[in-house]
Amino acid sequence: MRDTHPARPEPAPTWPLTGEQPIARVPRAPRHGHPRLWRAVRALLALLLLVLVALGFGYWRLSKTVTDFPGAHFNTGKNAVWLEHAWAGQPHSAAEFDQLANRLGREQITYVFAHVGPLESDGAIPADRAPDAGALAAQLHTRLPNLKILAWIGQVEIAGGYPADESVDLADSSVRAGIVHTAAHFVNDLGYDGVHYDIEPIVNNNNHFLDLLDETHAALPAGAIVSVSAQKWAPNATVASLIHDIGRADAWWTSFYYAAVAKHADQIVAMLYNTAMPTASAYQLAVKQETANILEAARSPSRPPEVLIGLPTYPGNGFWYHDTAENMRTGLNGVIAGLNSDTETAPFTGVAIYRYALTSDSDWSTYEAMWLGK
Repeated sequence: MRDTHPARPEPAPTWPLTGEQPIARVPRAPRHGHPRLWRAVRALLALLLLVLVALGFGYWRLSKTVTDFPGAHFNTGKNAVWLEHAWAGQPHSAAEFDQLANRLGREQITYVFAHVGPLESDGAIPADRAPDAGALAAQLHTRLPNLKILAWIGQVEIAGGYPADESVDLADSSVRAGIVHTAAHFVNDLGYDGVHYDIEPIVNNNNHFLDLLDETHAALPAGAIVSVSAQKWAPNATVASLIHDIGRADAWWTSFYYAAVAKHADQIVAMLYNTAMPTASAYQLAVKQETANILEAARSPSRPPEVLIGLPTYPGNGFWYHDTAENMRTGLNGVIAGLNSDTETAPFTGVAIYRYALTSDSDWSTYEAMWLGK
């Protein structure tokens, strides 16, 4: 029999709770566009988010420190400066030597790299190239007996791509012998405390450079210092080669080669400038990483050398160097962060300033405040 009663209405829903108003259903608008395109956009946005998170984490890892000491905590009073050729190339008055010595003493400079070159392609330096080199050493030693004056001897190495008569070839044993003879002359005859080699670029894993250091040690008296201007640190040999191929006049060393040089030198002075970093924060981060990794590599020998970190004070703006990014303040910030990256800071010795004539009073004030704690 057919049911003639009208259909009963559905019971009212039990939600929302008392006091709430029902939420009206809004009809869904029809979709427009291509579903595959929207999925691709969402995937791209997710990937971008992951990249940003990874970059943020990477920056945090690179910039983090384990201690938070100020610069003065790390200052040992054994800092250095590169002194331009004019001091060895022409005479100076007693008053000028007084002024130089007063500045060096006030700024806690222990090492002076006095430019006496450049080398000829056979490794010699003509006597008339630095006629006042002996007077410079004598005058500074008289005023500052504890000062170590090193003969800054440099030239382009043939790996830089220059003609043979405008560079030195360290693979040639006779050229190395000429360089060693020159170094011995400044130490034995002119009163220098050692030699500071600034031969660039020394390409990563150049064994002939190690030969030069050994041969120099053998020719100098006991206690004479063999110091080197060292290239920037690279994380691996592939990166070092690629960067050298780009710049030619520059080179970068791996931890392996830094450790090798550390076995043959008394002092390593890392030239942490001309990095091509465009901003202050990028340069500071680079110097932090360079400082930490160079020290780790240099402490591997049983008798590690002294390690100084070279910082720039010269003006300029080009591909490899921007003075708004690379300067005394940003360099010191990077060094201090690098030293705070590990509880072990040996064999760090000090900072080296490049170079004396271009270091302004403002630069010295920054150095005094950030590094000497004055």
